[in-house]
Amino acid sequence: MPIKVLLVDDHRIVRQGVRAFLQTIADIEVIAESDSGTAAVSAAERHQPDVVLMDLEMPGELDGIAATRQIRKLCPETQVIVITSHHQDEYIFPAVRAGAISYLLKDIEPDELAAAIRKAALGEAVLDSRVAARIIKELQGIRKDEVNPFTELSEREFDVLRLIAAGTSNADIAGTLIIGESTVKTHISNILKKLHLDDRTQAAVYAWQEGIVHRKK
Repeated sequence: MPIKVLLVDDHRIVRQGVRAFLQTIADIEVIAESDSGTAAVSAAERHQPDVVLMDLEMPGELDGIAATRQIRKLCPETQVIVITSHHQDEYIFPAVRAGAISYLLKDIEPDELAAAIRKAALGEAVLDSRVAARIIKELQGIRKDEVNPFTELSEREFDVLRLIAAGTSNADIAGTLIIGESTVKTHISNILKKLHLDDRTQAAVYAWQEGIVHRKK
C-alpha cells in the first residue's frame, strides 16, 4: 500500500509543486490538500493519512504548530513532518513539542523529501542539518548564559504568556484555559521567574520580541 500523505500549505503553487513531484513516486500517494490549520485538522481526521507535510505559517485560528498538536491528539498514528522556511528557535522547539517527527526546510531536495516521508511512515525522524545543530547545541547547554523560553516554559505557561501578550486579564485567562485564577497567578509567577522578568508588562513585551506570538497574516 502506498504511503498516504496530506499536504498543508496556504500557497497553492507550493502544494501543486509538491503534489506534482510526489505523483511520480510509486509508493507515495497524496490523498488530500489543505490551505489552513483548521482545514488540515479536519482533513486529517477524515482521511487518516500516514504522513502530513505541514507548513507553519498559515492564516486563520490555527497555525501549523497548533494544527500539529491537534492532529497528533486526534490521529495518533499519523506522523507530521514540518516543512518550512524558518529555522529559528521560536519555530523549531514548539513544533517538536507539538509532536512533529521531522523538521525540514523548503530548500530540501525532492528525493530527500520522499525519503523523509518514507522514514516518517516508519516512525523515524529526519532533521535538517541546521535544525539538528540548533537542537544539539541546546541539549549540550552551549547557551547556558541565555534563557531559551522555548525549552524553559511548559506548554501551559506558553498559553498563559501568549494571552498576557494579547492583553488578557487574569480572569479572562482563567476562563479561556478553564483553570482557576489562583492557578493563573502561579503560572505567571513561574513565567516571570524563569524568564527573569519583573512584571506582566515586561512579559508581554518579551513575548512579542522573542517571537512567542506572531501577527496573523
